[in-house]
Amino acid sequence: MKNTKKKVFFVIGSSFLIIFFREIYFAIRYFYNIALGRTNKFAMMKLTDLRKEVNILMNDFEEEKNKIKRWLRKTFVIGLKTKSFDKTTLFAEWFVKENSHKWVIVVHGYGSNGRLMYYAGRKFYQKGFNILIPDLRGHGISGANYIGMGWDDRLDIVCWIKEILKKDKKAKIILYGVSMGASTILMASGEKLPKNVKCIISDCGYTSAYDVFKHQLKKFHKIPAFPLLDLMSIICKCKNNYSLKEASALKQIKKNNLPIFFIHGAEDDFVPTHMVFELYNETKSEKELMIVNGAGHGVSEMIDKELYWKRIFLFVDKYL
Repeated sequence: MKNTKKKVFFVIGSSFLIIFFREIYFAIRYFYNIALGRTNKFAMMKLTDLRKEVNILMNDFEEEKNKIKRWLRKTFVIGLKTKSFDKTTLFAEWFVKENSHKWVIVVHGYGSNGRLMYYAGRKFYQKGFNILIPDLRGHGISGANYIGMGWDDRLDIVCWIKEILKKDKKAKIILYGVSMGASTILMASGEKLPKNVKCIISDCGYTSAYDVFKHQLKKFHKIPAFPLLDLMSIICKCKNNYSLKEASALKQIKKNNLPIFFIHGAEDDFVPTHMVFELYNETKSEKELMIVNGAGHGVSEMIDKELYWKRIFLFVDKYL
């Protein structure tokens, strides 16, 4: 009789454990697919509260749309392709400025693409820059079926720097990125970059992929990072060969020697403002910091355009 009860309890207990781990597994896969898969970016945005930022973004683009259209009609654009370190096909647009050795690589954010960075490209173009606007891997026309969160993308940026130098050996290059694009170029700063790269402008970048997902889980869903995020990181390592903690701008900038201009919104809840102070404090090279009052995530440029671009070009002019 006792053996029979033990068997019953064992079967029931085993069944509960199987169901529990199965549910955990499906939850991890669900979050992985939404957060790091090539599709479902709108689903990811629904998991967070970006309504205010999206409304500002759309309103601003309505105002900018005609300016951008006129700029595109009179600007010579070339589509470029290259192969990255892992043979992934990458796509970018080159906005050609005749007789200029000034270049900027403009890097978009999470779930976006290069076309949404035309507003920034136009500003740099007006200042005499050749503009290279890539689609990051897993975005736009570029290949890969996963989001690199800046880590693999950092080496893709190195590839684009090499492509620029093939076209212009005298190139003076700056790196400009927003959100994940900012973290991408900060991660790239830890690599051995050619002397042609002069400075970096980082707008609302995160410290690491793990940190930003941890913040979002806690802030928007009251879910602890462990074990969900740690297990998702293991899946990411197995599928994409990088972990979420490995994708760290904070670690990479310890190896950086380029001047960096950090920009962040004072009311950023998506990439919390405290992250920019961590990044700034860890930077040993020349650096500047601008906190934009009233700005949420990725909208500092829209909140105060005049000051935003004035500060950027005052910074850039010191190094070109």
